[in-house]
Amino acid sequence: MKHHSILIIFGAFLALMPSLLAVRAVPDRESAVYAPDETVRFRLYELPDEAVKIDFRALNLEREPLLAGSAEPGGSIRLEKLPLGYYEFDFTVRDVSGRALTTGRWPFAVIPRINRDKVQWEKNQFGAMVMPHTAYPMADRRRDAEMMNRVGMRFVRGQRLNWVQVQPDEKRAPDWKTADEEVAIYRENGLEIVANTAWPLPRWASAGFGRSKRAVDKMYPADDRLDDIRAFYSELGRRYRGKVAYWEVGNEVDAALFWLGRPEHVESGDKDAIIKDFCDYFVLIAQALKAGDPAAQVGPNTTGRAPDGHTYRDWLRKFLADPAAKREMNFFSTHYRADFDGIRQVFREKGVPAETDVIVTEIGGMGSKVDRTRTEWEQLKGNIRVTYIQCAAGLTAGAKALCKFLLREIPNVHLNEICGMLEKDFRLRPEFVAYATMIRMIGFADPAGERNVVRRADRGWLNCWTFKEADRQINLLVLNDAGQAEVVLDTPDSELLLTDPMGRERTVKSVGGKVKFRLERETPLFVTGRITPEPGPVKYPEPEVVATVNLSVNSGFEEAAEPNRIPGWKVITDELGGKSGSQGGFKVEPDATVKFAGDRSLRMSAAEKTKWYGVMLDIPAEKLPKIGFGQYLELTVRYRIKTDRVQGTGTAVTFSLREKSGRRISWKDSAFEWGTFGWEERTRTFTVDRMGPELGSISVEFYLGQATGTVWLDEVEVTGKLWQKSGADAMRVN
Repeated sequence: MKHHSILIIFGAFLALMPSLLAVRAVPDRESAVYAPDETVRFRLYELPDEAVKIDFRALNLEREPLLAGSAEPGGSIRLEKLPLGYYEFDFTVRDVSGRALTTGRWPFAVIPRINRDKVQWEKNQFGAMVMPHTAYPMADRRRDAEMMNRVGMRFVRGQRLNWVQVQPDEKRAPDWKTADEEVAIYRENGLEIVANTAWPLPRWASAGFGRSKRAVDKMYPADDRLDDIRAFYSELGRRYRGKVAYWEVGNEVDAALFWLGRPEHVESGDKDAIIKDFCDYFVLIAQALKAGDPAAQVGPNTTGRAPDGHTYRDWLRKFLADPAAKREMNFFSTHYRADFDGIRQVFREKGVPAETDVIVTEIGGMGSKVDRTRTEWEQLKGNIRVTYIQCAAGLTAGAKALCKFLLREIPNVHLNEICGMLEKDFRLRPEFVAYATMIRMIGFADPAGERNVVRRADRGWLNCWTFKEADRQINLLVLNDAGQAEVVLDTPDSELLLTDPMGRERTVKSVGGKVKFRLERETPLFVTGRITPEPGPVKYPEPEVVATVNLSVNSGFEEAAEPNRIPGWKVITDELGGKSGSQGGFKVEPDATVKFAGDRSLRMSAAEKTKWYGVMLDIPAEKLPKIGFGQYLELTVRYRIKTDRVQGTGTAVTFSLREKSGRRISWKDSAFEWGTFGWEERTRTFTVDRMGPELGSISVEFYLGQATGTVWLDEVEVTGKLWQKSGADAMRVN
């Protein structure tokens, strides 16, 4: 009887097998990108034997069918006369009874080609960043370059023209073959190279090798390797002379995650000395590159927190205060939506020529796989809006070499961020099509400032960036703080042309000198034609505090406590779940001797290197204000801190969104600190613009992470402010 039951189950499994088969829909070209006059062809492979019919549709970005039909197995399926845009080839395989055996989809796009002979190519500032520093087959490099070339990108940012890539083994001579091939591929595809170089340092060449517990590949080179590094970078400059547009030294070097300096300064935590260490390193690399190529353009790269800086504050002023570093800097590189006016102001203060390039080599929208308030598809479409805003703002501020982060998601690496315009396997995402549209619309035009049409929507408010190309005026219009709105614009023209991010066009007629149309928040529009702005300067809605709440608990640690049990706080040795567990020699206890105010402070200490250990204030979601359109919650923690001989990763504040179970949804770390210093005041902030139904709490966590030493905390005040500040989602800086 038992065997009979197994046979029945196995028979049922066999009956279901066709639905489990991986039928592949394969376009007739590798890129799956077609020009408007080209026929799209798909063929299905691995079809089950029972297949007799294939129903198919071409779905647009809105997942609406524009074409539909049926075909017999074995032949190619043709899709013709599709408008511009992103599509998914959607298919259902059926048997003779009409039963669906399997279904599937594959993305493709219809995008016009750019004739470089008919545009002012040198005005094009668009590009993308490719695979950072993981395994990267040459065939994939070529395919990446071809995808970029197809839609008219000019710049490619990579991290392969680098000592650690060309000579990973100190016992072997540099192998230039791969680097030579990569440079040739980019040049064949008309791409100008932004080479992010001189990091990470080969471990064996680091001054911290064998001495430090920190990331030695982010440190200054050892004294006995300086001649080697000069020789390599001189040869690098010579070998690719005239073939690299910009040489970036280091990546986000204002952050401890990417630059640590000399080992003795790492251990002491002397941040000014660490900045000086980078100045020395920058001069070393810049002079070596220029020895090989006197015309080489060399500059430092920072996070989007420029000019102030991330871990190392007032970074740009301190960097330019070093005469040699200032002399060798030919351009400045930053990321995302930096303070361009602030950067130029520092240039003026320090006597840097006004025409010095500021390039932005990581930019654009970035969703999150741990954001459960929106689907991944919603975030993929939302990335387009943020990319458009950041690129338009950057171009208007005079930024150059805007490189979208990333061209393609990184194979073999799990990122929480959703940032690639292509999937790991090169499948198209909507943002690739939208980026191509932006290049065609404004890539060869001159920025002409912002237009004051802020209040010309019946809901929310508008951004309007204007660009001019010959006798054309192209305006990029973005809606904020409303899902959709009716827009009314004044124009002397008889009609305006509206183009959405997919490249789809429609014309609106002017009536009495005005045009009216609907605009959706997630769908910016290019408006070609003359727009008459309202008088006066552009003035966006001022930030406004809607609500304030005090979230402090036992802020001075005055309530009676005992080791590892602090009223109102949790001791954590499992940061992901917010729980306590095995913690070795890690101690959390009140201290009545060392304190800033009152009778006691909180002391965290570890004689042996910790894991991610610390203390946490858990704030239930019901205590937090609800977030509406155009609003975000800003949590601010102000505290006093003192340290003694903190070594390792160090101490920092982390803000986390947590589920009701305590499991982390997402988090953000502040800059880590280490070394020894007396009582100092710190303020850290965290913003969140949406809270899903699964949110159980937001936690404020103080870590002594992967470190030894002692940290004292006192007067920890936590406040929450609900702000009405429009467009905050596009203000991301790292």
